[in-house]
Amino acid sequence: MSLKRHVCLLPSAGIPDGVNKLTMALISFASREYSERERLDAARDFYAAVANVELTVPRGHSPEIEARIRLLPGVSIASVECSPLVAQRELASLADGNDDISLLLNPAGQGGWTSSQPRLGEATCRAGEGCLGFNELPGRVAFHGTRSRFLSIGFSRSALSPLLNEDMRPAVNKVFRSEPLEHLANLALELTAGGAARQVQDSVVLAEQMTDLAALCLGAQPDAAHQARGRGLREARLRAIKADMFAHAGRGDLTLTAVAKRHGVSPGYLRALFRHEHTTFTDYLLALRLQLAWRRLTDPRCAQRAVSEIAFSSGFNNLSWFYRAFKQHFGMTPTEARAEAGACAVGYRHEDEGVGVTM
Repeated sequence: MSLKRHVCLLPSAGIPDGVNKLTMALISFASREYSERERLDAARDFYAAVANVELTVPRGHSPEIEARIRLLPGVSIASVECSPLVAQRELASLADGNDDISLLLNPAGQGGWTSSQPRLGEATCRAGEGCLGFNELPGRVAFHGTRSRFLSIGFSRSALSPLLNEDMRPAVNKVFRSEPLEHLANLALELTAGGAARQVQDSVVLAEQMTDLAALCLGAQPDAAHQARGRGLREARLRAIKADMFAHAGRGDLTLTAVAKRHGVSPGYLRALFRHEHTTFTDYLLALRLQLAWRRLTDPRCAQRAVSEIAFSSGFNNLSWFYRAFKQHFGMTPTEARAEAGACAVGYRHEDEGVGVTM
């Protein structure tokens, strides 16, 4: 995708007063939870509290908005889907002191938006495009299309600006598609989707990683770039590689060389990533495959499948090795694990059947 870098407004990712910035707070809003008559007022209240902006919608329409906002220390992420509307940040709104620098992306969808700020220009962002915004300035974003998608990632100016080569306020042509930008967008979507169980104690580390990736996207100073590649980019690559291995663990032909090639890194670099985690590619893949086999062996829906079939479909090419590794890891054989899970299921059924009402 071509990502345009331009000025624009962050309408939904400010950090409201009273929110503990040391947590990974998740704030959500869905207009469908309100009657059509209440939707506009509810949306205005939500956006006024979160980002200090005013919403307007076409005459005679009620807004359809779904927003999920994740707050980390110094980083705010908003993923929004909405019908046509305008989000406006007025001069009076600037008293909130929010001076975040924000990357705004349109990850997909049929609609888009046009953003503008005085003296800095206007940008229209369709699917696969994005722009840069400054919350210290007034501005507006006009969303168009039946269902526009919007992803904003706001960074504390005091944290991000010192890492950059130049002041970001002058409008420049583009933010080009890059590996750091891809990782940054994917992580932001993951965090707002709530699909990954992130622990509160990871919030500071995640914020650092995202700030590193943003600096690499926007042009980091040499020292900052070196640190960002060794911290934020390394962790983002490892996260993507682990997700890839999880998705393909059941393939018996999954190799370190193939995974490295798919992610554009050398086999030696991939080995170093896992060495930094105090493990190896082989050990991590083995653990994934054993967990996959365990889930299938203890799943009632797989009760009729032979142990050998489950072993092969979980990525093992040698049954003797599978049995030996399974017992060493779990302290029981695959057959014993299946039997124990079956006994537990029977016990739960008997308990349920024993619960009755005496008249």
